[in-house]
Amino acid sequence: MAKQIICLKLCTHFVPNNNLYIASERTFHGFDQILCRALGGKTGRAVSGWDIGITTINFSASSKLSSPVKTPAVLSVIECHRDEVKELPARAEVIAWSDKTGVEMFRCGDHIMGIQGHPEYTKDILFHLINRLLQRDFIVDSYADKIKASVEGTEPDREAWKKLCINFLKG
Repeated sequence: MAKQIICLKLCTHFVPNNNLYIASERTFHGFDQILCRALGGKTGRAVSGWDIGITTINFSASSKLSSPVKTPAVLSVIECHRDEVKELPARAEVIAWSDKTGVEMFRCGDHIMGIQGHPEYTKDILFHLINRLLQRDFIVDSYADKIKASVEGTEPDREAWKKLCINFLKG
């Protein structure tokens, strides 16, 4: 039941018919740090600091997500974090990374997948988060302006993420 709630909560942006997720026997989780810790791995503050914006992640050549859809070599995704996976859980493997974050995605077999970024976020959500971080003095004006400027004219690969996540859940 718990994995069904996680699926429903994190994936409702992708499919209006939530029954797909309730019926799924696979686990999908957007916050890979929480999933990592729950499975026995270790997380902590990223040495490189905040990762905010639209990031290109690279998939490993061996990352077959047991889906009929071919896994792309790279995808862009919205990121907003300063923590990261430090040590993977037993049986987990890294399936994607970025220049800033060594574990962008991991999986444990064919039933558990963790994603560091937020494929469900829009740029409006990202801008709102940037403003909240700025208001709470987690980041400074110049950094917020730099992030906002860097995402102007770019879009995350939301449709590709949608297909990837749905196909993972369907098996």
